Amino acid sequence: MFKRTKLNDGTTGYRYAWGLTRKRSTKTRYGITFGPTMIGTHFGKRSVYIERKSPIHMLWNFAG
Repeated sequence: MFKRTKLNDGTTGYRYAWGLTRKRSTKTRYGITFGPTMIGTHFGKRSVYIERKSPIHMLWNFAG
């Protein structure tokens, strides 16, 4: 369904064509964050980052 690759920065998560997901080991976060490249949604130790339609820095196509 979705093509995915593991993150290559030493963290636990996956990279997709539309953004990335991350699982934290200690820090807990809740809410939504807005950055110049991505919008982050945080649910405890899980976070989902979705690339903006017009990002300042492109993620390119990491997962195909």
